[in-house]
This record gives sequence, C-alpha cells and structure tokens, in this order.
Amino acid sequence: MLEGIPRLIARLHPDHRKSQFLKDSLYRISAGYSGECNVDTYIERTQITHLTKIFTDVHLRISPTFTFQIDTLIITERYVLIVEVKNLKDTVRFVQNPPHLEQIFETGTEAILDCPIHQIESNKSNLDEWFRQRGIHLKTSGLLVLANQKTKVKDAPSDFPIIYKKQIPFYLQKLQPAETILSTAQIHDLAREIHAEKQHFNPFPLCAYYNIDHRELKTGLLCRYCNRQLQRENREKWSCELCGKNTVNPYSDGIKDWFMLVKNSITNEECRSFLKLKGSNAARYILSKSGLVKKGRSKATFYISSNRKQR
Repeated sequence: MLEGIPRLIARLHPDHRKSQFLKDSLYRISAGYSGECNVDTYIERTQITHLTKIFTDVHLRISPTFTFQIDTLIITERYVLIVEVKNLKDTVRFVQNPPHLEQIFETGTEAILDCPIHQIESNKSNLDEWFRQRGIHLKTSGLLVLANQKTKVKDAPSDFPIIYKKQIPFYLQKLQPAETILSTAQIHDLAREIHAEKQHFNPFPLCAYYNIDHRELKTGLLCRYCNRQLQRENREKWSCELCGKNTVNPYSDGIKDWFMLVKNSITNEECRSFLKLKGSNAARYILSKSGLVKKGRSKATFYISSNRKQR
C-alpha cells in the first residue's frame, strides 16, 4: 500500500478532490508504520508469564462489506488488548466535543486529526462483534501509545490509558487480571483465523479502495523520478524534459500502475488506452513481454498477474 499511494497521487491531477487526502494518508501511514515497528520491539521485550499471541497490522471482517484495522492486537488467556500507536510530534491536545485531536507544531501551525481514543473505542466494538460471531462473549480493552517520547499532551482524558512507548513493558506487566477468559485452544483457534484473514486482505486496486473513478487518472508513460510525461528518444530509451533523466522500458512501470490502481486484469484495448499506444500490435507485444499470464481467446483475451490465481 505504501508503494501504491504515491503512484495513485502521481496519476491524479494536483487539484483532484482526493489528492490532499491521499498525501495526508501517505504521511500518516509512513509515520505510523515507523512508530508501530518501534513500539513492537517494546511489546516483544515484555515478560508475560501466560500464553500470549501478538498480532500487528490486523485487518478483520465483520460483514461482506466492512473491514476494520488494528495496529497491534494482544490476546492472552486473561485479557484482549487493542494497542493504537500514534507517531506525533510537538504538542497534541484532546478536544472532547466533538471528539478530535489538535496537533500544534512548534512553528505555530495547527492540524486537526481524528480522535485516536474514539478510533480505539470503535475498534473495541468491532472486535467484540468479531468475537461474538465466533461464540465468544467478552469485552476488550484499549491502549493508546505515543511513539514519540517528546510529544507533549494537553487535556488528556482521565478515564483512558495513554502512555509513551518506553512505558509499555511496565504497563503490560501490571495488567495481569487473575481471571482466565480464554482457553489455550481458543487462543490457538483465534490465532489461525486472524492469520487467515490477514492473508486475504488486499486493498488493491486502490481506485476502488479509495472510491476514485479510474477514468480520472492520467494516462501514458510517466517518469519514475518526477512523474511527468516521458518523451520517446528511440526504440529503447525515453527521457523526461523536466528532470532530464532517462528510462529504459517504462512500459513495465505503466502495467504495474494499472494493476495497483485500476484492475487485477488487463486487455489489449485497456493497455492501448492506459499507456497511450498507437495500435493493438504494440499493446500485444508489450503484454506478451510483461510476464503476465494470458487468459481467454480472440477478443475475449485478457492478462493477469503471474502471482494471482484466476478463479
């Protein structure tokens, strides 16, 4: 997903209604991923005596059309804990009505963010429902972790745990309820289901995921360095007038963009249109050299990724 969002931004007009949203999403995902990786090391260092399963970047489905995401999920015999990681800098202030987070930078500028506590509470309800569908009735707990030790917090709610990453081992070691809520067999069964659902999660193609009409995308061959349209110099080399860099065989980049952004299959006509090719023979040649798997015959011919099984 980190690779796909920049490609989607590159093929949208700068003034597109979702361009800024995608840029913000990319920043949050990049910063969040860095913070999550950092926090996970502290969780792994924690000595927990009873059976514990730790899952990161969990995507679970509670209906055919609804999936929710959890940064880190800890399941033990005695508690289930959702850990939400925020990698924020400078100062953050919690606002209760309506719930949101104000981030105040040292420069004096401010940003309005979704309330992470509201997000955790929502995920708690979703996870409780996911458990209920499997015949397990219990209430999960939540924890907000700040990955940046220098983040200043103002007006933090007193009824919800918010800690810095270095405090994780101490917090988890103290969180030791006496009552057992899940059996060993249940924990292993849940672990198998979570791993199975995680493998099935696939946000691609991103146009559908972000509800963007693929006809709004820029077509043609784009420079991989600055995303401007490439100009053909000869049979094998393309150049960018803006940055001056050359690209050999940019067709593979264009095909990759199509699969990440538009659709998990491509036809000769779609290839011609998306890459701005002159005719069907050019598209046929490029598709045959792309490493894709050919399906169908005659006018019904299409191509899929060699990594994808056609159902």
